[in-house]
Amino acid sequence: MTTTDQTQDELSVGSKINGEATVIACHKVRERVVGDTYATWVALCVKSVDDYHPYVVWTVIARPEGMSAGSGDYAFTFAEGIELYEKRGGKA
Repeated sequence: MTTTDQTQDELSVGSKINGEATVIACHKVRERVVGDTYATWVALCVKSVDDYHPYVVWTVIARPEGMSAGSGDYAFTFAEGIELYEKRGGKA
């Protein structure tokens, strides 16, 4: 089985994360340094409007196996989501 190194991928608006959320804003906070670090973004995503917290701000990392999201802050409204995104360094 051949795997593709996805560390060169870029996160952008419209990207799907974990098959459950769509990126609606993102800001790259760290460039990839080969052999040292992976590229990292802060991303505001929207999940299902039926979800208890439809908005989430994640740290997203371009890992060899694909985008990995973690360290979530969750919000009930878009306005709350934007506030959390900006607090974490996101740029509108």
